[in-house]
Amino acid sequence: MIIIKAPAKVNFFLEITGKRPDGYHNLESIMQTVSLYDEITAEAVPSGINLECNNENLPSGSSNIVYKAAAAVQKRFNIQKGVKITLKKEIPVGAGLGGGSSDAAAAIKALVKLWNINAQKTELEQIAANLGADVPFFLTGGTALCEGIGDIVRQLRITNYELRMNDFSLPLVLVNPGFGVSTPSVYKKVRLPFTNPRKIDKIKKLIEQGAFNIETARQYCFNRLEDFVFNDHPEIKKIKDVLSSLNCASLMSGSGATVFGIYDRPDEHKIKTELEKYNWKFWFVKTVNSI
Repeated sequence: MIIIKAPAKVNFFLEITGKRPDGYHNLESIMQTVSLYDEITAEAVPSGINLECNNENLPSGSSNIVYKAAAAVQKRFNIQKGVKITLKKEIPVGAGLGGGSSDAAAAIKALVKLWNINAQKTELEQIAANLGADVPFFLTGGTALCEGIGDIVRQLRITNYELRMNDFSLPLVLVNPGFGVSTPSVYKKVRLPFTNPRKIDKIKKLIEQGAFNIETARQYCFNRLEDFVFNDHPEIKKIKDVLSSLNCASLMSGSGATVFGIYDRPDEHKIKTELEKYNWKFWFVKTVNSI
């Protein structure tokens, strides 16, 4: 039996840089894994793929991305054995936190271990990219610059050795309004070009210098998709405003509906007390390093 944790992610930066002939959008994004996890358990069985999930609203058959990941690994490496996968969901669905993509990446890693597959990293990245744009990022997680449709991933590491060895992490609160947002419906609203495109260089440099914190986040965190979500979903904008009023550096993650706030640790009790006034789900988490 193999058990793999599948972390959620947030986007510290997300700008759309163009539209591709295939209809997808190119982007520049900085993704960061955080300590909210789904869990994948993989057990060997003689044949087939059997997927069980504690969220009854998710399909358990071939339309589930975890099932697709298992089938893709079987096919790529000509595996004749079967697997029973149990998916324990904690990350909300349609939340902009990458839960499905993270589950798929965790399934790939679990099956490589379960079936003792001697795979090249590039082979796993290719399987991941075919499953979804964010899946390659979750093979390693941590902090990464993601380009293309999100499938071109480059790890960002603090260049100062002493800072890196201190296991630097930021505290965040994730706030979800209790509903999901359809990513395709958001991207359909995007109209290019933008009059003031944002540049990723500054925030990338701050991260590599170990100078990314609540103050610099307020200045340089950015998500273009907020422009196309807030009008249709004012509740998400309200979450951002509430977090900002609580001294957080706040931003919507991905295409929503979750908003995160980077906060000062002494403010945690005050933030918790205020958020409990609303009918929102929230989690206190921290950034986690690459796997």
